[in-house]
Amino acid sequence: MSVWPQRLPAPLRERRFALYLIGQLLSQIGDGIYLVTLPFVMLNQGGGPANLGVVLACYGGARLAFLPVGGALADRLGARPVMLAADALRAVVVLGFAALAAHGHIPLWAMIAVAVPFGILGGIFMPASFAVLPQIVGPESLAAGNSLIQIMQSTSRIAGPALGGMLVASFRSGVGLLIDAITFLVSSLTLMAIRPSSPAVETAVETKHANDSDRLRTWRSVLRYAAGSPLVRMTLLTTLVFNLAAVGLIEIALPIFAQDSLGRGAFGFGVMMTGLGAGSVIGALLGPALLRLRRRGMVALCLGVAEGLALTGIPVGSSLVMATAAMFTAASLQATVNVFYMTMLQRTVPARALGRVMSLLATCAGLAYPASALLAGAVLGTVDPEVVIIVAGLGVSAAFSVGFFSRPYRNL
Repeated sequence: MSVWPQRLPAPLRERRFALYLIGQLLSQIGDGIYLVTLPFVMLNQGGGPANLGVVLACYGGARLAFLPVGGALADRLGARPVMLAADALRAVVVLGFAALAAHGHIPLWAMIAVAVPFGILGGIFMPASFAVLPQIVGPESLAAGNSLIQIMQSTSRIAGPALGGMLVASFRSGVGLLIDAITFLVSSLTLMAIRPSSPAVETAVETKHANDSDRLRTWRSVLRYAAGSPLVRMTLLTTLVFNLAAVGLIEIALPIFAQDSLGRGAFGFGVMMTGLGAGSVIGALLGPALLRLRRRGMVALCLGVAEGLALTGIPVGSSLVMATAAMFTAASLQATVNVFYMTMLQRTVPARALGRVMSLLATCAGLAYPASALLAGAVLGTVDPEVVIIVAGLGVSAAFSVGFFSRPYRNL
């Protein structure tokens, strides 16, 4: 019998990782509460959907603009201090928002004044959160740590919005904002309690990549490194293509498919999204096993291609069962591949540049989000959702297929 499941809980025995996971779980549940609470704060204030769209656009634009800043700060100051400061400041911002909501009507300019710094801090936080793991666990625990983080994120995406919905239904919307602020504060305290041992992991990486580290002081040198690294280059490509495909598919084409083609409406969409969440958890559990295979790079590429093909199976037979099974399969493969490539990046990218490389990944995803939504929304006016779903799946398979032409990438 394989021993890999017995190794999965290993990082939880490390105090630093356990504190980190608890803090981030609470913080992301708070984000889910905020996701549900914000629209109702706006609507209850009489802001309407147009104002809500403006506020969300300001938040998203600010976050996207500051992702490179977050990566640079993480490399210069350390990922943990950057995360700690960002979460502490986000607690203050959300508390300010809650205070505004408690005092009646909030003008649009005040909402924007909250959304912009909140987005800035989110952009600063994200690259650091991707780069912090090598500083709090040993190299042998990176794969299991990434797997547990993936499971935590999948769980919080379900628990946060569900809890937010109950709070908004039972209490005033300001209660959800207050709880979100508390989760940021708790996250800050857990990050403060983490005392990274010496930079042992960083030292090992720096020794292995000493020449690279000497050069990776500027953004220009990091971009040259990324362009010359098969791992970074292909991971950027697949991140961009996957998000271009997935956002429009999941958030626009899939609800229309559930409504028009399946005739199951919100219930059908919810069932498919449940399949996605369950698949993400299973895939995260399988991720560490992939890292132990002999031809792991080739296997990861095959899994990526299979993921795209699974997405093309969603509309087959116009069946909710088939669509849910396809979503489950695609999500399982995606989570497995995520754990693999995130761990490989953390193991191989020099510590001096890891924050900035992670910010490039986050920027690819951030740029793809509005582009995918706009493209899918425009195309769905002239074609059936099945066409969008199939094209998106084939695009994901094509992106991973490019990796077969790179020998270093195949042989990771």
